[in-house]
Amino acid sequence: MNYLLIISCIVVFFLSSGSATADYPPWSEKVFISVEEEYGVDAVKRVRNLHTIILENQDLPAMEKLDLVNKTLNYLPWIADSQHWKKSDYWASPMETLSTFGGDCEDIAIVKWMMLRHLGIPYEHLRLAYVKVKATGEIHMVLLYLTYPSKPPKQWEAYVLDNLDPEIKIGVERTDLMAVYLTDGDGTIVLIEDTGDGRNVKGIYKDRKTRSLDDLIKKMEADREKYKKLNDGRDLLPKF
Repeated sequence: MNYLLIISCIVVFFLSSGSATADYPPWSEKVFISVEEEYGVDAVKRVRNLHTIILENQDLPAMEKLDLVNKTLNYLPWIADSQHWKKSDYWASPMETLSTFGGDCEDIAIVKWMMLRHLGIPYEHLRLAYVKVKATGEIHMVLLYLTYPSKPPKQWEAYVLDNLDPEIKIGVERTDLMAVYLTDGDGTIVLIEDTGDGRNVKGIYKDRKTRSLDDLIKKMEADREKYKKLNDGRDLLPKF
């Protein structure tokens, strides 16, 4: 199946849903030249397509942005780390995932996070959620959008962006998943007690980055510096 063609078709569909705004200036052509030199022609086509989606949809309501990102990036092929990166567990940077065209659930969730940030969704609203699929016991990761992140965690209402389920649902509706913990880019971990009948906050821990998250952030910081230079001194990557 030609997944590049599928994503290109998605781009055409969504271009009519918004217009570029002055608040999000286009990336420098030097960025795309660098991606093509490092990853090839197909890779730069994918990055250009997603860049266009970002430019054209800045003014969408938040929930429409969630739907746009979820539908677009769920077409990324799922590839196990052992096959894709020859490692048992590897959290790829967004540019790695897009450029190599594939990744596992962590990689897809991370790309969704970053694309939503490019679309203007505030950092505070987003969390990675480590879960288990009840039917199989499979370890899985999804992206959460918190409607009111300033509330205590016990009162959070979260929408789930998941590559296994194309429909965005509120967390309480995802009874097929067992919640384990949530994390943000700063390493705040919220442990969840999931009894099957309900979910409760078991504990909140600050500055508890996992090794995978810490390695990811270092790669993204390196990418941030690299692409800032190529983007005429403007930050290309938002805060994760």
